[in-house]
Amino acid sequence: MKKPTINGEQPIENAPIIQLDNGACCIPQHYLSYSHSVSTIQQIISNCDFDDDYKIFAGQDLLGLYIQIGVVGFDTYQSPQSQKSRKILYGRRWRIEPYFPTSELIQTIYLAIKKAREHEVRESLKLNINGKYSAPFSSHQDLPLICDQFEHLASAEQEYSFAEFRRAVAKITKSIRFDHCSLRLINIEKRYKDQILIDVKFATSEWSELPEIHHAFLTIIINKPSINLFLHELMDAIIKHSDDYVAENFHYNHSPRFSKSASPLKLADLSQQVRRKQPQQEHCEFYQRLAQHNECVDKLRAPTPISSEFSEGIAKDRAIHG
Repeated sequence: MKKPTINGEQPIENAPIIQLDNGACCIPQHYLSYSHSVSTIQQIISNCDFDDDYKIFAGQDLLGLYIQIGVVGFDTYQSPQSQKSRKILYGRRWRIEPYFPTSELIQTIYLAIKKAREHEVRESLKLNINGKYSAPFSSHQDLPLICDQFEHLASAEQEYSFAEFRRAVAKITKSIRFDHCSLRLINIEKRYKDQILIDVKFATSEWSELPEIHHAFLTIIINKPSINLFLHELMDAIIKHSDDYVAENFHYNHSPRFSKSASPLKLADLSQQVRRKQPQQEHCEFYQRLAQHNECVDKLRAPTPISSEFSEGIAKDRAIHG
């Protein structure tokens, strides 16, 4: 049996060893207790692999443990030709509780990379407006101002015939740049129930920083002829393309855990195997101890209510569902 190799993991007393159908043995993650620190988080980070331009950091401040992604690249608001070198920018801090299961910690690292990448992706889609390029989907927009001005920002598009819409899409694609690549309209056609299918392809550029964008082919489906809807769905499709790239290239212990090459049927079967309670009488005491352990962790993870009214509401919910 492969023993836990992470210093912050410890099997709960008398945790049973589970034999898998293929003969391998393990103590599942949900039979362990956790006490993570910066050093144990760094140990897990050292087993993660994705892209050298996405640095994973572990740290601790007055609020506790955290992980943070540093992205190495050019400033997306300036032309790369005008910059002497790339620099590192830091994303938000993702809080890590000391009793986080290692599985949750790995998932948090994976999510942090996806969101750091999405941040860059949103800044990289630009429209030529009044002769200058602007990033309408950037995360640095002034949200309070947008909400204050929303009635002036809501779309008021004309109704297009299909032929008119085809011409409008062809025109708008010429004004779009993404990661220094131009966008080319490949095909547009009507589908079932008024759906419109739009195929687009990105050209290549020596200045592109996202490897998956080279010759990327995206298919967008919208339910009405709307340039506004097309642009939103284009942004969503590019983000999904980025997320898929992370899923296929993020590794933990050399395994692409989130890759679509993993069979959901086999994953479901493995989950059943490790969550099947051991029937032997000798394990009864362990399962009682496990239930107590999980209840303590749940209490530690519960938020501290600010108002007495809110606190009473939570207590009432616990009484009903507990």
